[in-house]
Amino acid sequence: MLRWLFCQGQWSKVYLSMDLIGNAFRYLSSFAEEQPVSYYTSKIGPDIEVCLINGRYQINAGNVNYSYGPLHDAFRRYFNFDPPPSGKEFPVLVLGFGGGSIASILRVEREMPNPITGVEIDSMMIKAGREHFNLDRIEGLDIIVMDALEFIRQCSEKYALIITDIYVDEFVPAVFEQKEFLEEVKRCLLPDGKLVFNKLVASTDTEFEKTALEKLFTEIFPNTRTFKVPVNKKMPNYMITGMI
Repeated sequence: MLRWLFCQGQWSKVYLSMDLIGNAFRYLSSFAEEQPVSYYTSKIGPDIEVCLINGRYQINAGNVNYSYGPLHDAFRRYFNFDPPPSGKEFPVLVLGFGGGSIASILRVEREMPNPITGVEIDSMMIKAGREHFNLDRIEGLDIIVMDALEFIRQCSEKYALIITDIYVDEFVPAVFEQKEFLEEVKRCLLPDGKLVFNKLVASTDTEFEKTALEKLFTEIFPNTRTFKVPVNKKMPNYMITGMI
């Protein structure tokens, strides 16, 4: 695109890229309203949208943020409260990998060398992460497209940290809040290993679910603790942790 600019008493020709102008306009507009970037049709849950909000790209689906938005901030704050062990001898498993937000925090922001395995049932979520958030540039990352329940039942590896962030829209499928699942996860932990379970409390019903989940943790794990992370004060995240 050709533009004329008046500089030092004369007009000058300046060529500006349409893409550059469009991106700048989209960025500025994102502070006023959400700017859609890409859509992905999901066979698992609500369709996936990559959008620009307040100058930040993020992955949303249905009524909630899945990666790189408020949820990213919630995990970032939690890791500041309760830092994970750093080292190649402390492998990490993320159940409900999404677009890779947790892996990005651990590897890029915290510069942790831990091997990371991500399990995600929705291939479109992984595609969004690869196309917009450079998933393939994260070294030491193994992504498995598989149902988390089936993966944990077949699991033969041991992990120092297992993070459960499994949602369909704003709800955790009931099977992942059952004693049987939590016991299977415990089986896959190293000595002194930790499970971190992200529970979004958006209603009275989910408050009751959180309380029941905390009770289950105390029955299964010798050491339990809950961290409230109110990035969204009306819908806070609770990180329920259990250590063996």
